[in-house]
Amino acid sequence: MIRLLRSLRGAAPALCLALAAGCAAADSPPAVPGPGEGQIRVATWNIRFFPEPPSEEGPGTDVRRTGEILAGLDADLIAVQEIADPAVLEDLLARVNEELAIEAASAGGRPARRYVSRLADSGGHGGQFVGFVYDTLALELTDVRTLWSLQMTPDLRPALYGRARSRRGGLDFQVMTMHNDSGTDDRDYQNRLRFLDALEDELADRWPTDADIIVLGDLNTMGREAGEGLPGIGADTEIAGLDRRLADMDLRRVPNDPSCTEYYRGRGSRLDHVLVSTRSALAPTDLEASVFGYCGENDCRRLDARRMPYDYARVSDHCPVIVDLVDIDRD
Repeated sequence: MIRLLRSLRGAAPALCLALAAGCAAADSPPAVPGPGEGQIRVATWNIRFFPEPPSEEGPGTDVRRTGEILAGLDADLIAVQEIADPAVLEDLLARVNEELAIEAASAGGRPARRYVSRLADSGGHGGQFVGFVYDTLALELTDVRTLWSLQMTPDLRPALYGRARSRRGGLDFQVMTMHNDSGTDDRDYQNRLRFLDALEDELADRWPTDADIIVLGDLNTMGREAGEGLPGIGADTEIAGLDRRLADMDLRRVPNDPSCTEYYRGRGSRLDHVLVSTRSALAPTDLEASVFGYCGENDCRRLDARRMPYDYARVSDHCPVIVDLVDIDRD
């Protein structure tokens, strides 16, 4: 993304000064190491109501910056959440593909990636679609369908399912992306528990097809505030409960490094997760998910909420999470 990067470097400081709350100047993010030979890279990224329109609170999403970050992940498949305008996403991917093709032609080597998107049939009443962005030269994605069983209320987003197969090494797996209920009220917390029940039921129908299953998305594991006679539940306690439920479903949560995937009021939290099957050899037990962007750059340290990084203010409060899998079909 050479030209994209140059444009961002030139425009970012002025845009940053326009923010009412202030933000750190935009620099090129730390390089994301590419996937190794014989690997498939999958990722999950909540792109905060993409594209967020300008308002009194700020100038909205920097779409070009978003494209730079997305392309820099060098991922074969990215589960995305909070897509508010599918047409803008399509335009962005067309621009990313054009830039990557120019860069590949000048550098030689492997062909450029060619990204397309598939989104769920509904974004709920909030209009926030989940979906997949994937490289058609690297992966074949079939049987894509909206999972209405994983929409807990009309306000929330249904999940999306697909079957992915690598065009290189032949690894094939079932993949789901979802965006769970956000909030610390008991209603929000109970919706997240109900979601786990629904996920278990959905998996019961999926296991006979293929034991290789990956679940990606923003599970909003933020705990519950005390109130109305109910005790508070910390985020770590909710995540521990999630791990116990996943074990019953023959799934496990891949640990993140660093641990946070999102920032709120200057504090990092773990909301975005990669879940993998324990019924197959899809993911080794020592597999770790890598978190990039300002979460990784700041190693989840407390930040000044009045001067957050540029990508937080102009792209998303969430950071991309990636895992690299061995591209071998062991079925």
